[in-house]
Amino acid sequence: MAQGSSATPQTTEADRNPEATGEVASSIVVTGSRIRRPNLEANAPITTISGEQFFETGQLSVGDTLNELPQLRSTFSQQNSTRFLGTRGLNLLDLYGLGTQRTLVLVNGRRHVGSDVLSNGVSPDTNTFPTDLIERVDVMTGGASSVYGSDAIAGVVNFVLKQDYEGVQVRGQNGASKYGDAGNRYASILAGKNFADGRGNIAINVEYAQSDDFYGSNRPTMRQNNAFIVVDTDPAGTANGSDGVFDRQFFRDVRSATISLGGQTGIFQSAGNAACGRDAVGAAFVCNMLFQPDGTLVPQTGERIGLGPNGNYVGGNGTSSREGKLLALSPNLERISVNLMGHYEFSPSFVPFWEAKYVRADAYGSQSGPFFSQGTTLGDPGGRERIRLDNPFLSDQARTLLTQQLLATTVNANTGAALTAAQLDAQRAAINAGTFRFNLRRNWVDFGIRDEAIRRETYRAVVGVRGDFNDDWNYELSVNYGEHREKNVVKGNVNVQRYLLGIDTTRDAAGNIVCRSKLNPAGTVDYGADAAILAADIAACVPINPFGQGSVSQAARNYVLMDTVATGKIKQFVASGFVAGDTSAWFELPGGPVGFSVGGEYRREKVYYDLDELTQQGYAFYNAIPTFRAPAFEVKELYGEISVPILKDVPFFKELTANASGRVSDYKGATGTVYTWGTELTWTPVLDIRFRGTYNKAIRAPNVVDLYSEQSQNFAPAPNDPCSLRNIGTGSSYREANCRAAGVPTNYDFVYTSSIELISGGNPNLREETSTSWTVGGVLQPRWIPGLSLSVDYFNIKVDDVITAPSAQQILNACYDAPNLDNPFCGLFTRNGATEGPSGEAAYQVLQGSLQQTTLNYAKLTAEGINAELNYRHDFSWGSAGFKTVYTRMIKRNEYLNPADPSFRNQILEELGDPKNQVNFNGDVKFGKLTIGYQMRWIDKMYLNTYEDYNSVNGLPPQNADYASLKKYPDVFYHDARMGYDVTEKFNIYVGVDNIGNRAPPFGLTGVGAGSGIYDVRGRYGYIGAVAKF
Repeated sequence: MAQGSSATPQTTEADRNPEATGEVASSIVVTGSRIRRPNLEANAPITTISGEQFFETGQLSVGDTLNELPQLRSTFSQQNSTRFLGTRGLNLLDLYGLGTQRTLVLVNGRRHVGSDVLSNGVSPDTNTFPTDLIERVDVMTGGASSVYGSDAIAGVVNFVLKQDYEGVQVRGQNGASKYGDAGNRYASILAGKNFADGRGNIAINVEYAQSDDFYGSNRPTMRQNNAFIVVDTDPAGTANGSDGVFDRQFFRDVRSATISLGGQTGIFQSAGNAACGRDAVGAAFVCNMLFQPDGTLVPQTGERIGLGPNGNYVGGNGTSSREGKLLALSPNLERISVNLMGHYEFSPSFVPFWEAKYVRADAYGSQSGPFFSQGTTLGDPGGRERIRLDNPFLSDQARTLLTQQLLATTVNANTGAALTAAQLDAQRAAINAGTFRFNLRRNWVDFGIRDEAIRRETYRAVVGVRGDFNDDWNYELSVNYGEHREKNVVKGNVNVQRYLLGIDTTRDAAGNIVCRSKLNPAGTVDYGADAAILAADIAACVPINPFGQGSVSQAARNYVLMDTVATGKIKQFVASGFVAGDTSAWFELPGGPVGFSVGGEYRREKVYYDLDELTQQGYAFYNAIPTFRAPAFEVKELYGEISVPILKDVPFFKELTANASGRVSDYKGATGTVYTWGTELTWTPVLDIRFRGTYNKAIRAPNVVDLYSEQSQNFAPAPNDPCSLRNIGTGSSYREANCRAAGVPTNYDFVYTSSIELISGGNPNLREETSTSWTVGGVLQPRWIPGLSLSVDYFNIKVDDVITAPSAQQILNACYDAPNLDNPFCGLFTRNGATEGPSGEAAYQVLQGSLQQTTLNYAKLTAEGINAELNYRHDFSWGSAGFKTVYTRMIKRNEYLNPADPSFRNQILEELGDPKNQVNFNGDVKFGKLTIGYQMRWIDKMYLNTYEDYNSVNGLPPQNADYASLKKYPDVFYHDARMGYDVTEKFNIYVGVDNIGNRAPPFGLTGVGAGSGIYDVRGRYGYIGAVAKF
């Protein structure tokens, strides 16, 4: 706190203090090269964050602090890490939104074992990095595979740790939000000792950090669900997708029409009946009724909004899905780390060194909420997820009301499908007999929240030797081994087979409520295809009361709930070595000696992931994921660099230097041998200004997860069915004819309200991704303003053959938008016929679990923009002052993901999470013992939905110009303040407040999505800390 930001884009903290790099004072090694340089400048654009800056906010996560830089996207921050199973607590870095797997993260210029077992297996969790041991972090833009190998496509983030640390430092910090939650605690001890007249050093760092989980129910702006709701649809063929009426309006206190806490049933109505009203376009709303805590049944109240058949409510007696722990804003994370570093110089040519670390991170909490069921969620072939009218737990009052409403409808009460006269008679007969099964839509809070408890352990050791010889040559040999282990226990998961057995109840001859399967085991569907388990589950079955709240007995909970366990491991072994030097002993060019380095590297990685047997067999209410034990990933590489100083100290050429690098990599498997290279040019006409440019060809080899992940059950967000009446006119000119050819009738208008089940997995035949990137810019350091520097750099990154899996939406669209149905995408799913499907699907709906998804090399990504930095630091007679301003203007950010049309551009820029402009300002003023600091972040406006809604792309007109009553989320300013005081030369105390204005995510956003994670959810946040040195 007593010092502000002093790093500049071309001159790092390590540059100013050569001892911090562990090199001799006459030469410097900068990120992006292994050649020592006589000057202080990097050739590639680099933004540097000093280690002290990580304590200038109330953030405890290194990744969250870095994500505030305009170059990084909050794709996987602390607050949005709960989006997927097994990822809570992870913090992964993503340069320019090109993907965490395309940002190479290094520690002291070396690879670090990954932490993301399920997604890519290569991205390190920044929570494993020792905050107090960080000297600086270099963020480099552009490809660097020729220097560092695979994955350096968007750029490199290099964590440089402190070297030769001497003394003892103790630091403590504590903080909480204005709401009294989101507390965090941090404690660190850093100790180091030089010995043998400075030839040796050993340092140890022990850190503890803990952040509390917190929930939407703790936030006044999130206790109720405020959201944009669809209220209008545009007829097919409407110009610009606009009929002059906004499709979405913003409502406050929105309540669900498809689920509740105690049980909800919705009875579909015919278009001619509409007993519960119609939407704005005339469609009949479903008649909803709610089970009260005591099991009585009442109509759902509130103002009906949205589009039928379900719509939404404003106010009333329904659920907002924000109660209690239903909306998790950030997980609980506890971290303990131990780092040991050292080296000893036997002679300048023989300096052994070592690094070792152990990190244990425990993440708790859930955004999954409780188990939920909506009548067809589980896809049970026996239809047992729906409740029979003669269920003995159903009260007479509820049965009477429900029977009356069911008999009044003239369509399929559960799906809205039209019925023939005979079918209607059969439905009414089943209702009167009590055998009819109705949808029960419920968040099962009585089962508790499905909390995840994840323990991640990271071990890493680096052992090597380095040295100088022949005056101007140096070398390094090292072995780097890292291992990530994790164990994920999901508490309160539901055994699906036991749930289906338990809710299907009846009375025995004595009048006791029993599971129906005990009386008729032959009529039970074997959910897990294991007769022995089914028999045991039937024998142990405990009836479950599905109506109301607090009605589930402890015996029923014990029967249906189970803890599921998953374990994973990533192993990484890297052996590398290089030798570097220059030609000063033989010859020099007009600009000086030619510098060079040559080296080699061998890397081997292994990933596995195991789940408990019941989960693998599909009994758990999570994806049925098989054990993943992939073949080892291996690569052997040779690389080299050369730096040619063409001119020096002549008029208009203070410096002119050209650099080149190359690497040949031999990958095991389909990737084979690949080549990468890069060039750089630096021109300094006069001392005050310097121009620089780079061009790089980089690659990302498919990782173990890309190649070998097992084909397994997965779920995709609810797609828009291209054959639905409301979507038929939004595709190609072939779409309608293809839908008719597929047998879908003209009146089909199905709307997905929940995710769609699919089968996804890896592809062992994948090739490498390739990229080209180039940067050009300059640095101004005017001598007449000491301490001031300005850098401006243009960057352009293009990634081809991107490894991705077509989304469910893309597969469906590609099938029906092609000239005919004879295309590969139509074979990747199956549609239902004219009757209800095996898992309760509506007529003509895509069958659950039929859609197949695998990874392919077919997509393209682009990013283009300008990075600018203005830095200043100066000492005055009264003290010192300085600031650092980082600005990024994105010019393009596009994705080409349409498998049917590779040239079809999807503009990401200006959509949520990818603003066009972003600024980060950090400044401080020091008066004697007092330091006052201020930080500001500005995030530009972003569209509510897609750029294409309002703008012409791909030669097409705007797709939905009346998407919502608000076009863009407003721009946002965040203001932070801090103050530090040096009580003595070795003891400093500091206090700070983040988000002084208490800005919450705008217009109902929660901040837990991939895009909305760019916004702060903690609100105003205060912290206090102290540092003591001995």
